[in-house]
Amino acid sequence: MTLRHATLALLLAGTAAAAHAGVKASAIRPGNFVALSPNEVLVPLNSAGATTLSFSLPSAGKKILTYSAECAVDALTGETGAWLQLDIYVNGVVVAPTSDTTDPFCSANGTAGFDGYVRASITVPVQGKSGGNTVQIKAKGGSNARGLWLGDAALVVYD
Repeated sequence: MTLRHATLALLLAGTAAAAHAGVKASAIRPGNFVALSPNEVLVPLNSAGATTLSFSLPSAGKKILTYSAECAVDALTGETGAWLQLDIYVNGVVVAPTSDTTDPFCSANGTAGFDGYVRASITVPVQGKSGGNTVQIKAKGGSNARGLWLGDAALVVYD
């Protein structure tokens, strides 16, 4: 095999692998979702307000899930310890590390009300199953949070 043939074989192998990889499911929610309490709430995942993303896989296996959103926490003046926490559920099971009760997605910045907006993101490995799969995200506030803000969000599940 010549160097040219070996290079071509490697290039074709890489292209075949890239063709297999891809997005398995996605949802985009433009605009803002605001909860005026710190109580746990299902997060809408698209502009229609659906709180469950359903998708099918041809076989079981590890996938990558990424969620990003503009994020802010309503808290009292001087409060920097209040946070918004997300729990990501795949097929009804909370995905680590989002199952911790004190893992902030974003936190207050000491200004009263919603302020200190950030674009937060989390990427986690998830176990998909053959056939139907679901994703849900629950948000809640911690440590003196008074309200939760998630805006212009995107959720992607991919190889």
